[in-house]
Amino acid sequence: MTLLSTEVFNELCTILGAAYVNRDDNFLASHDWVGIGGSSATKTLLGNPPGAIVLPSSTEEVAAVVKTCVKHGIKFKAHSTGYGNLAGVGTAGSVCIDLRRMNRLQIDAANQMAILEPYVTAGQLLAEARKVGLFCHVIGAGPVHSPLASATSFCGVGLPGNFTSNNARNLLSLEWVTPMGEIVRIGSAGSGEDWFTGEGPGPGFRGILRGVLGSLGGLGVFTKIGYKLHPWSGPQKMELTGRNPLLGMRLPPNFKFHQVAWDSWEAMSAATFEFNAANIVTVMTRVPPDCIGLMLTQTNREYYDSFKSGQLPPVARSDAGYGWSMLLTAYSDEEIKYKEEVFDAIVHRTGGREVPTTQEEQELLALTLTTSIHVGRSGRRGMGGGTSMGVLDSFALLPKVAKLTEELMEDPLAKGWMINAHPDQNWMWPSEGRHFWTENAPNCDRTDLEATAGNMEYTLASFNKADQRGGDVGISAFLIGDAADLYGPGLGHVNDWMRKTKNAFDPQNLSDSKAYIQPEMTTVAKVWPLAKKFLFRPAFKSVLHNAMKRLVT
Repeated sequence: MTLLSTEVFNELCTILGAAYVNRDDNFLASHDWVGIGGSSATKTLLGNPPGAIVLPSSTEEVAAVVKTCVKHGIKFKAHSTGYGNLAGVGTAGSVCIDLRRMNRLQIDAANQMAILEPYVTAGQLLAEARKVGLFCHVIGAGPVHSPLASATSFCGVGLPGNFTSNNARNLLSLEWVTPMGEIVRIGSAGSGEDWFTGEGPGPGFRGILRGVLGSLGGLGVFTKIGYKLHPWSGPQKMELTGRNPLLGMRLPPNFKFHQVAWDSWEAMSAATFEFNAANIVTVMTRVPPDCIGLMLTQTNREYYDSFKSGQLPPVARSDAGYGWSMLLTAYSDEEIKYKEEVFDAIVHRTGGREVPTTQEEQELLALTLTTSIHVGRSGRRGMGGGTSMGVLDSFALLPKVAKLTEELMEDPLAKGWMINAHPDQNWMWPSEGRHFWTENAPNCDRTDLEATAGNMEYTLASFNKADQRGGDVGISAFLIGDAADLYGPGLGHVNDWMRKTKNAFDPQNLSDSKAYIQPEMTTVAKVWPLAKKFLFRPAFKSVLHNAMKRLVT
C-alpha cells in the first residue's frame, strides 16, 4: 500500500478527528473494489488503493481536506454511494473522501424540491417525497444510488425519466468545493436566496461543471444541491406484494400497467412519437426480455431451466416483439379512463399489441419502473458486463441505434464472450418524452479474464462502429477518459472545452479522476486515429484482445 506520510496523516486527524481518518490496509483495500472487473493477481481488485480514507461531516471539513491535499500535492477523489464502488480513486495513494457522514435531507414540498447531501440515497428520498405527494427520479443503479452524485457528476438517466426527466435537468442550486479547496455556491444559493434554481441569481456553472455526462470526480467535490421533485398521484406509502426477491407494488385503481409490443423497431418508434405527443404515459421503459426473465425468477437455475424448457412467460421472450413497459397514473377515475382510451387508440392505430402479463408480473415490473430496484439482478448471470455507445438523442434514431447494437452482438468480436441468450439487450429510457437513452448491455463472466477482456473489446468496437457511421446514430454520453479525445472532435470538439475547464479549475491535476479528461492528451488518444484503422480488422484481433487483457489486469 502507498500510505500517506505521518505529517499529512496528522494534519487530516487535526481537521476531522482521529476517528475519521484511516489508513489501515484492510480499509484501504475495501475502497479499491469495483464490480465491473479486475484481476485476482493484485492484492486489491483495481491495484489502486487510496493512501488514506477520510470521512468529513461538513462542507467546511471537505474544503479543509482538499486544501491539505493541495498544500502537499496529493491527489484526492470523493465518492458517496451507488451501484458498486465505481468512484474509486484513479491513482494509488490518493486521499479517498468518503462522504457517508454527509447524509442530511430536507423536503421543500411547497416548491416541489429537496435539499440534499451526498449520502442521501434515492430510496430514502423517494420514501420521504411520497409522504407529501411528490416523486423523485431514480437512475438505473437503483434506489441505493446518490441523487446528488448522479445530478452533479455522472449521466443521470433512469427508468422513470419519461416523467421525471434526467438528473442533469433536475439539478437546481449547488454547493461546490473546487479542486483548490474554495467553497462556491452556484445559483440562488450563491446569492443567499435558498436552493430553488441553478441559474438566474448567482453564477451559472452547471453546463461547465457537468455538461451532459459530468466530470466523474475530476472537478472537485459537490457537497449539497437543490433537487427537483415531481408530482405523485399514488399512495403516500407503497404497499409491497410478493416475497423477496420477487417483490412488487400494489397498483391502486388509478394506476394501469401495460406491456405493449410491435413487430419492428420502426413501428415501435412511430407509436412512441404518438405517446409522447399525447402525454398520457407516466413511466415508459424498455427492459430487454432476457432481463425481464431474470427479474421474474429467483435464481439463475430457475431462469435457465425456464429458458431451456420454453416456459418463460411471454413478457420475457425475445419473440414477443419490440415494445415498452408502461405505467399510466392519474389523480381521478375520469383521468385514468381518458388516458386508457387514448392509449388503446394509439396502440390499435400503430399496429401494436398487448403482451399478456399476470397480476404478479405487472406488480413486479411496476415496482422496478418506479424504483429500479430489480435492475441489479439483470446482470447476475455473470456478475459483469459491458455496454455499447450509451446513446442520448432523438427518438427518430431509435431504429438505427437498436439495429446497430444487434449487429454488434453478432460481430465476431462479441461472439464467445457474452452469455446472453439473444442479441437484443437494448435498455431504453425516455427523458421528458423528448429524447431517449439506450445502451445494449450484455453480460459476461467477471471471473474469466478472457471474457472480461472480450467484453471490453465489444464496448470499444461499438464506439468505433458509431464513429464510422459519421454520427448517424446520435450522441454517445459515455465519452469518458480517453474516449473524450477519441470521439470528441466529431462532437464540436467538446474534448477541447473539457480540457480547458479541467486545467482552469484544477491546475495541479489533483482532483483524481482517470474517467474524466486528462490535462494533456494521452499517448493512447494520440495514436488512436491511426490505430483504429487496423485494430478492428480480423488480422489484428489477437492484438486488440491482448491489449484489453492488459488493461483489465
